[in-house]
Formats: sequence, structure tokens, C-alpha cells
Amino acid sequence: MRFLRSFTFYIFFYTGTIFFFLIFSPVWLFTRNFVVTLCTFWTKSVIKLSELILGIKYEIKGIENIPKSGSFVVASNHQSAWETFFLGSLFPGSIFILKDELKKIPIFSQYFKKLGFIFVKREKAFDSLKILLKSVRKLILQNNSIFIIFPEGTRIKPGDRIKLNSGVFAIHKFSGLPILPIKLNSGKYWINKKFNKKKGTIMIKIFPTINKEDDKEKVMTKLANYYYQ
Repeated sequence: MRFLRSFTFYIFFYTGTIFFFLIFSPVWLFTRNFVVTLCTFWTKSVIKLSELILGIKYEIKGIENIPKSGSFVVASNHQSAWETFFLGSLFPGSIFILKDELKKIPIFSQYFKKLGFIFVKREKAFDSLKILLKSVRKLILQNNSIFIIFPEGTRIKPGDRIKLNSGVFAIHKFSGLPILPIKLNSGKYWINKKFNKKKGTIMIKIFPTINKEDDKEKVMTKLANYYYQ
């Protein structure tokens, strides 16, 4: 049954995604606002499909902790592809900070560019940090942006832990933007790199923002405690 549900989901997911983005492939003709509308529709559709076909639902706690206005940095743990869809739909028009390899995906790369996504090269940490901070400052001056970063840097299996990348603190220190920590357990159901998915409810916990904190170790320890305890 799990195989059948997963097979059906991927049929709808891949055919729908290819059809959708082929129709809207001339990204250079679109305004950023229109691209945001398209991507929000697509991400919400994926979340809905995973609920209807895979039986993967979600529950949010702490929604009141999301700032009502202004720029901020979402710092989420990372267990699967599910949260990239979810966070994109929860924060429409947000700027993802992603590893450099992802900007080479055909068609999607043009969407990433139009949306202003920031890409970093993990093997060139210092240079990437300078580019990251410069890009964040530029985007803040242009509008009230929401930035999404995964401090773990890669997808982690449920129960595993890794040393967090301090880039999120650098953004906080440099820009003064509050950090909104988010923890989820998507990897229990949307199993990373596995065809078969499990039916269940993903729990999402949104914690109070971290504001004006100068101690890097304190910030990184707090995030690690949120993610791993």
C-alpha cells in the first residue's frame, strides 16, 4: 500500500511539475511578484498532494511567534525535501539560502534567480560568507525580506545531529535581523532519498525569535537544543 501511494504521488508530482514549469518557462518575461504567485501555488499543491495521496499531514505549534512585519531569518532544521515546499508556502516570496549546486537545476535555476535566492559554496566558506552578507544587506534595503536558512547545511536523519553552521549567526550579527527557529520531524514520514513515504503527521514547532544576541556560542547552542532535544 505504501508503495502504491508513493508511486501515485510521484506520477502526479513529476508530470504536474514538468507540465507546470514548461508552461511558465519564460521566467524572464515575468515580474518577481508573478513568479512568487506561481511558486506559492506549486509548493502548496505539493503539500496538498502529499496529504491527499501519501497521508502526510502537519501540525504547527507556536505560529504566534512569527513576526507580524519586518525582515527576519528563519533557521530551520533539515530532514527532507518536504520542508523546502512547506517553508516556501508558509513564507511566500522568502529568500532561500542554499548550497551552490542547486542553482544548476534546469528551469528552476531561472526561478531561483528571479526570486533572489542566495547560493553559497561550502568549500569556500569565507568568500561565500562575504557574498552572503552583502546579498542580505542589499535585499533588506530593497524590501522587507524573509530569509530561510538550514544551519545543518544538509539533510539529517531523525535522531542524528551535526555541528551547525554559524552563518545564521553572522547574518544576525551583521544585519540585526531576528532569528526565528523552527524544528520539524519531516524525516519520519517523508524519508530522505527513499521512494516509499510513510503516513503520519509532521510536527512543526516555531520558537520565539532570538533578538540582539552578540554571543555566537549562545545562539548556536540554543538552536542545537531546539533541534536535538
